[in-house]
Amino acid sequence: MTEPTRQQPGFDLWTAPWITLERPAGGMERVGIEQALLRAHEYRAIFEPSPLAVVGIHRLLTAVLQDALHLACRADVLDTWRAGIVPDQPVKQFAKQYGDRFDLFSTDMPFLQSADLPLTPDHAEAKSVAYLAPETPAGTNATHFCHGGESGQAFCPACAAACLVTIPAFATSGGQGIKPSINGVPPIYVIPGGASLFHSLVASLLLPDYQPKVASRQVDLAWWNRPPVVARGSEVLDVGYLHSLTFAARRVRLHPLRLDGICTRCGRGLEWGVRTMAFEMGECRPRDAPSWFDPFCAYRLRARDSTKPPTPIRPSAGKAAWREFASLFLQGSSDEDRERTLRPSVLDQIAWLELGGSDWIFPFRCVGLRTDMKAKVFEWVDSSLDVPAALLKDERAGVRVEDALQFAGQCGASIRSVFRATFGGSGKSKRNEAVAARMLDQFWTALADPFRIFIVGLASSGAESRAGDLRRWVDTVLRQGGRCFREASATLGDDAASLRRRVEGERHCAFALAKLLHEFCSSQGWEGTHVGQ
Repeated sequence: MTEPTRQQPGFDLWTAPWITLERPAGGMERVGIEQALLRAHEYRAIFEPSPLAVVGIHRLLTAVLQDALHLACRADVLDTWRAGIVPDQPVKQFAKQYGDRFDLFSTDMPFLQSADLPLTPDHAEAKSVAYLAPETPAGTNATHFCHGGESGQAFCPACAAACLVTIPAFATSGGQGIKPSINGVPPIYVIPGGASLFHSLVASLLLPDYQPKVASRQVDLAWWNRPPVVARGSEVLDVGYLHSLTFAARRVRLHPLRLDGICTRCGRGLEWGVRTMAFEMGECRPRDAPSWFDPFCAYRLRARDSTKPPTPIRPSAGKAAWREFASLFLQGSSDEDRERTLRPSVLDQIAWLELGGSDWIFPFRCVGLRTDMKAKVFEWVDSSLDVPAALLKDERAGVRVEDALQFAGQCGASIRSVFRATFGGSGKSKRNEAVAARMLDQFWTALADPFRIFIVGLASSGAESRAGDLRRWVDTVLRQGGRCFREASATLGDDAASLRRRVEGERHCAFALAKLLHEFCSSQGWEGTHVGQ
């Protein structure tokens, strides 16, 4: 039963428990922003069913801590890291100054919402709260793994807040006049990890030299430092770094109601909940604004003579994040005549600061939202990858890993080409296309663990050993390519004609892989190796 009431609830995100944190020994605890910061050393990481919410909460905590600590130089960051705990005085001073800006249901200063919109729903304009969560069906959105209707959705205040903070990073196009957030079509976000949430947050605090070059240094309107009204469809040219982390890409106003039931997102009981909200276009950057390079995203830089702007690295269908390892984590090629990549600047700072020492292995969480570049949302991607600190500083590591991944890509293309030529039929026939797709999926899955071994070897080996590591990788790629081809072809029948095509296909596959190996050896200056079968 739903009962509107004149009494308005309060839900102070600064103190109320809404952020779920994981303890090192297991178990979860919900805390507010203040406790998440001051006790960050006690927790392992942020925990949320949606990785999008993890990114949103992490960016919010980072923005608050960045504003509270005012770190200005290398020594400031290193001293904070070595202290192992967030200093309480700057956080308490921040709370004294801005604590009233974090009430989710405030009448005049609602957190990350536009105060000029009413707290009670206008049923002609109200939208389901499900629009805050891409994984929840709403409107014409796909149902993904959560099946149901938008009218039955009711979020508790904690879940509403967790979804609300995803807007600055993941707001997508939504039809005519609805534009994405400051980073455009959502990219892959690279979030530093560590032994505790404290390490994750401190590694994310950026000195001015590593913030976006076009970020305004004069005016930085973080949410708590700006008027609580978001103009509809307003273009904002001057954006500060903290403003970008709390970018109000939507005009939102949650409609709290007394509810007797459970939260459809987390399953907890409700006293107050949110079924509907105002949800409109908010801020955006002008189309002709200079490129914005988010410090937690990697970018592809076009060749020198290209007129195309840089584009962030985004999720691709069927492509695991580790296949973008070089682009996401390592220093790219300096050859300006071909497409280059620019890794997240937060990694440049981590390498420069030498956080954790040269033997430290940094865990990173890579989260993205795959769309059709417009309004359709297909899936999120969420991968955890470990990166040795030594590779972050190695100027040649990026080229070596790019070579390794490029060779694997060429091998995958070769076995697919031979498979289609042998079993795929003629012309535009798509016969056995599903088998070819499964073959490639198995090929890349089989290479995931060997790639991690290859990365660890690069970080711990000398120059000669690194060449050996690359040779072993090449051998593994060829061996898995041949194996996956044979296993796929074996599923296509055992009659005489099928057996003849299998023998012919395996012969052509071996020839194609041998040719590929010869070309790679020549490019590396190697004198012979062997094809794994």
